Amino acid sequence: MKSQVSIIKCSTYSQEELFLKVKQSVELVGGIEKFIKRGSKVLLKPNLLMAIEPEAGITTHPEFVRSVIRLLKEIDCKIYLGDGPSVFGGNAEDIFKVYERTGIKKIAEEEKTELVIFDKRFMHGYFPLTTWVKECDCVVSLPKFKTHSFMFLTGAIKNLFGLIPGSFKLECHKNFFQQEKFAGVLLDIYQAVKPALTIVDGILGIEGNGPATSGIKRNFGLILAGADGLAIDALLAKLMNIQPEYVFTNKEAAFRNIGNVDENNIEIKGEKLSSCIIADFKLPDASFKQFLVNKFPGFIANILKKLITIHPKIDSDACRLCESCIKNCPQQTMSVQEGKPVRQWFGIPNSQSHKPVRQWFGIPNSQSHKLVIDYAQCISCFCCQEACPYGAIATKKSFLSRVLGI
Repeated sequence: MKSQVSIIKCSTYSQEELFLKVKQSVELVGGIEKFIKRGSKVLLKPNLLMAIEPEAGITTHPEFVRSVIRLLKEIDCKIYLGDGPSVFGGNAEDIFKVYERTGIKKIAEEEKTELVIFDKRFMHGYFPLTTWVKECDCVVSLPKFKTHSFMFLTGAIKNLFGLIPGSFKLECHKNFFQQEKFAGVLLDIYQAVKPALTIVDGILGIEGNGPATSGIKRNFGLILAGADGLAIDALLAKLMNIQPEYVFTNKEAAFRNIGNVDENNIEIKGEKLSSCIIADFKLPDASFKQFLVNKFPGFIANILKKLITIHPKIDSDACRLCESCIKNCPQQTMSVQEGKPVRQWFGIPNSQSHKPVRQWFGIPNSQSHKLVIDYAQCISCFCCQEACPYGAIATKKSFLSRVLGI
């Protein structure tokens, strides 16, 4: 049976127009009551990666969330709104900061919607999930259309990773650091949660080294909706101008025979796919390694995987030593290296200046104290890049990677 996915063009977060577009996207695949019973308790799960303004394109826009809340109110749903951002672990005070800065708290108050935190959990097999999954009748997922340096794509499947509360997310990265295995974890979560509906905020998103501040903000002007998250991610891959199987979760899903990742098994409603493909879409640096590896047979591919390496690299000029990356490194491979104070370079005692000596010469803080990475232990999960609020994590490529233009 074919999966239905709608694609709608929308270039604005203006309330009235956005609500009509979101409603249209759902109506094209059967209408809201096809997926959610009237009067249901619904957990609304946006992508709230970090405490950052919605204009950055990194988090699901609050007006997008408002539109879905209003759509659910039309069928008298009791709505609970929340996320468990991976970069903040299990600290409730930080999630309140996230809700505030992303604009989610404001719209929750205006729409009289209960904002929740994922402070309680239950075990589902080998991973925990927030108890809100059990306490609600269904989950509606509101992902952001973004690239991801580790998994290529943050879309329908990756968004559900936020339903794992606390620091266990870091354990997942540590224990399943191969991309194929981590894709398996994400699919296990997807199959456990079974979201009733997914509506993608693809109006403003991220390309390049996403999913956070190292990426590039871009207006894609799109909304996608459907019940099959894998079909949605397959189409997002096509919109990125790549084949669906290059996204690890799509490839693993095809192997497991769940969802529809083959375009021939997806019925597209609304816009034609060909009219929405972004020909000049900027992919993550790390993605090109996989493209090359996929072109060769197994034994050659395994050799290339060892020779073509891409690791995170600190941009010392951009780094502000906030230590977000250190707190969110699964392997604890990052640390602050204390250098010689700049004043000592010139033999100037502290008492002779109230102004930091580095400012006299335009020398950034990072040249006296800087972050370092122990590459012998680094697993290239790029959690540091995802956590950094200042875009200070770039990529370091091996010699062969540079020669091949990866």
